[in-house]
This record gives sequence, structure tokens and C-alpha cells, in this order.
Amino acid sequence: MKVILFGGAEVSLGQVVPEIRLMGTVIQQTGAKQVLHIPYARIAVSEDEWSGDWFGRNIHIDGREYLNANNEEDIEKAQSPLIFISGGHEHANLIEKIQANPRLLELIKNAEIVIGESAGSMALGEYFRSARIDGSRTILKGLGIIKDTLIMPHYTERKLQDALTDAMKQSGVRYGIGIDAMTAIEFNLDEFPEKYTTIGLGSVTLKIA
Repeated sequence: MKVILFGGAEVSLGQVVPEIRLMGTVIQQTGAKQVLHIPYARIAVSEDEWSGDWFGRNIHIDGREYLNANNEEDIEKAQSPLIFISGGHEHANLIEKIQANPRLLELIKNAEIVIGESAGSMALGEYFRSARIDGSRTILKGLGIIKDTLIMPHYTERKLQDALTDAMKQSGVRYGIGIDAMTAIEFNLDEFPEKYTTIGLGSVTLKIA
């Protein structure tokens, strides 16, 4: 499995549109014939760029089939698609809805290419750091696609260096990945952490416990 994890975009820095373009370029380069978008983490937003089916509006995959996991028929129609899991604030909802749908979970586990963006990247690890309603943070179980690993997007921009170290200690994982905004890490699952490449403008930090 090839995994590509994007570190998200900072709205205040005007990064949303450039990141969408970068993700679109990466998706085009994969040559995937079918793309299944999983949007469960981004339910209600104030930014126009992320509203509604922003993926379907902005990422052009001409000649390829676009499927949206909000439609059960699209999930049933999917046949070895590229999986794209978008970000957002609803971390727990993202995990719960995927795990509640055996067909969708099977598609993710058996995909040749999985792309995550922000919360979508976090969800692919063994554990992830999520926010409670009261503003505190908790460690939750992820999808476990990337074993023994915890992923932290918006890494440098939100000064999450210590947070990643603390989350690794709390969860007991060996590997922590910090990904800057407008940046992605790409690797084959069976070659991580020995081999990976960085895409975009920022940097990727790999911590080993």
C-alpha cells in the first residue's frame, strides 16, 4: 500500500486553495481510475473553501470516477479505488463512521493508495490525539493502517513538537510523524520508516521512541 499524508492547511495563512491544488496534482499523478472521498471529519465549516462537497468542486479528475462515501451507493460501487480521507474537526465521528461500515473499512485496508489530509492523516495511525468538547485532549484508537505510529498534522505552525512527544508516551507507540501544513509524507507501507519522501513546502519530522 502506498500512503500519502498531508499536514493540512492554515486558513489564516491563506493556504486552503494552494493545498487543494497540491492534493489535486498528487491525485492526478497517481493515475487512479476511481477515487473514493471519505468526508466524515468535516461536517460543519465556516470557510467557503471547505464547504459542501469541496473535493468534487475543486479537484478535477477528468476521465476518472469520483465517489463520495456520504452516498452508500458509491461505497458499494467502489472497486479498488484510491482512498482519500479529508480532514476536519470531527475526529471521533470520522473513526466511528468508518468502523461502523465493514465494506468501507475493507476498502481502506485493501487499497493500493490511501491519501489522508489533516484529521484524515491522523486517523490512519495506531492512535491519534483528539480534542474533547471542553478543550482538553485525549488519545483515541485510530484505524491502525500505519502500525505503532501516531501522526500530528499542522506540526510546526501550531508548535506541536512537545505535544507529539507527549502523545507518543501516552499511547505507547514507537513512531511519531509531524507534518507541516502544505506538506505531505509519502511512503510504501512495507518500507516505513526506513524509506519515505516529502512533498510540498514544509518539512516532515519522524520521532522514534
